[in-house]
Amino acid sequence: MGPEMKKVSILIMIVMLFCFAGAAFAASSLEGIVKAVHEVELAFQLDGVIAKTLVKEGMRVGKGEVLVQLDDSLQKLEVSRREAILNDRAEIDSNKKNLSITKELLASARDLYNKMSAVSHDEVMNLEMQYHSIAGKIEVAEARKTQEQIEYLISKEMLARYSLISPINGVITQIKREAGEWAKTGEILVSVADTSTCYAEFNIEEKLTRNLRADKRISIKVREGDALVQKMGKIIYVSPVADKASALVRVKVEFENKNGKTVPGILAYLEIR
Repeated sequence: MGPEMKKVSILIMIVMLFCFAGAAFAASSLEGIVKAVHEVELAFQLDGVIAKTLVKEGMRVGKGEVLVQLDDSLQKLEVSRREAILNDRAEIDSNKKNLSITKELLASARDLYNKMSAVSHDEVMNLEMQYHSIAGKIEVAEARKTQEQIEYLISKEMLARYSLISPINGVITQIKREAGEWAKTGEILVSVADTSTCYAEFNIEEKLTRNLRADKRISIKVREGDALVQKMGKIIYVSPVADKASALVRVKVEFENKNGKTVPGILAYLEIR
């Protein structure tokens, strides 16, 4: 083989080595999807007409803030009715006064019967029966008040369900219904996402995950505008099983996004050497 042929062979071998190295690098350069750690889709637990939509898409909201309000006028009346029934103690107060009077009459009758027999035994027994009858009525009324208390709390709980409340601090990402429209039970109306902390989800070959473990610090890259920015994150989950269809293992890497520059839904990149 001449010198020229040897040079060509060497060049071919160098090119092949670069190709293999590039393939190996590509195999370990992985793409994933950025997602918000907290993202919730909210729906009502009952049907009703939307009275007010109190937020707009893109608005920041706090935990416990009312987002959408159903027409609750009838339920408010029901709460007021239950409260009035609960607070009505006229029957109990009247029976307590009667019980006090009957107790005094019974004591006097017993005293007269025991000392002078000025009253008959039957009169004493009748007063005793009246006393126990009134005491029983008071016990029944007090037990009824306990039931009325429960019914009042139930009505208040039902009233609370007419308000759609955010369970997290975050940003409104979607609103599907406006005031005047009908809301169905279980229908997703509002989505809220807390993007201050995000995670990148990767599907990785099992052989490349053997050195990955939860709580391990790892570097990923995400796009912020036109720039590809490096972020230090923490592995929060390595699936103990591979996906049956793809044989890939799901891995989640959490990272801070307090400036909000990383938008959930974009690609993230992870290099495993």
